Amino acid sequence: MALTIAVLTAPALSSLLPVRDLVRLPAPSRVLLIASAGAVLLTVGMVPRPVARWDLFAGGLGAVGAMAVLVAVTDPLAVALLLILTGFCCAVRPGSRPMAVRARGPAFAALLLGVGWGLHGMSGSLGRAAALSLALSLVAVGGLMPYLQDVDADEPASSSYLLWTGFFAPALALTLSLRVLPALTADQATIFGGTLVGLGLLNLGWGAVGAWRTSCDADAWRHSFLADWGLVLVGLGLFQPEGFAAAYLALLSIVMVRLPLYVLARPGSLRGEPAARGTLSIVVAVVLAGAAPFAGFPVRLLLLQAATRVAWPLAVLLLAGMVLWIAHSLRLARTVGSPRGRAALGLWLTIGISLALGLFPGALRAAGGL
Repeated sequence: MALTIAVLTAPALSSLLPVRDLVRLPAPSRVLLIASAGAVLLTVGMVPRPVARWDLFAGGLGAVGAMAVLVAVTDPLAVALLLILTGFCCAVRPGSRPMAVRARGPAFAALLLGVGWGLHGMSGSLGRAAALSLALSLVAVGGLMPYLQDVDADEPASSSYLLWTGFFAPALALTLSLRVLPALTADQATIFGGTLVGLGLLNLGWGAVGAWRTSCDADAWRHSFLADWGLVLVGLGLFQPEGFAAAYLALLSIVMVRLPLYVLARPGSLRGEPAARGTLSIVVAVVLAGAAPFAGFPVRLLLLQAATRVAWPLAVLLLAGMVLWIAHSLRLARTVGSPRGRAALGLWLTIGISLALGLFPGALRAAGGL
């Protein structure tokens, strides 16, 4: 349904914008879209029941189409409109939370984006408020801290918080950063970057500590997404080539590694089945911890390099958050369970993808023009 609304809305937007603006995709966004489509195929392959598999495939295909339209439109005001429509279409899907609650996050993100972009040409206090609003809209898109909502482990993945935090938000947040930053003045850019760095550190700390201390496995997974997004926000806010590359690689890891692992964990310990132990859980824990040679390792190296150039105390805070991260990785790895058949193949493919992301970050950066 989201894809249908987006396609029907595109002709109306084309009367307001040049057609070329509706089809212009930055190279990093293009790579993230391809990664999202791959994540859909990977997660669909893990599902053992044919009915559920086709339902997930249809929903994922529509979501990728809607995401492609969102990141192709270059006018942030048009993106805000499409964001409201997409959020509403996602909210009408079956779910345990009320539709108004599920639609609230995207609607608020669209409001912040629209207000920020509408005022970004102003000077003085209004211009600074616009920069703040634009930065907050990126955080609201993913439902990150301080825009958290309740987690329900029994809610379908297609209508849970995961749909925005782990699927829609990565490509959209990266694209919006590329769109709005060149239009900001130096003063506005400072506020924009400072807000992203501050909220990035907050999400990193909140996610790493929360995933360790919470008693609910589903909530621990949500906090782990927050920790990953904390690295992304800091990378985007540093205005360093290495920081932006780290954010880009971290988003690829969220879509291609953490998202499939969470979907795989849902039928396991999140529903009360025995936890996995032994060598497999250790390998998954290493993947989730971002240790070498897997996906998170080059992200951490690049981010620490960028932070050291800006202010070394920031690098110390990041390093502390990365160390705290290790505490919850083994716990999350055990929730994956001991998959068999399709699920086992999907798990090993995810581990292989994480290994490829960790071993070839240069090739991925070149594909994204970074």
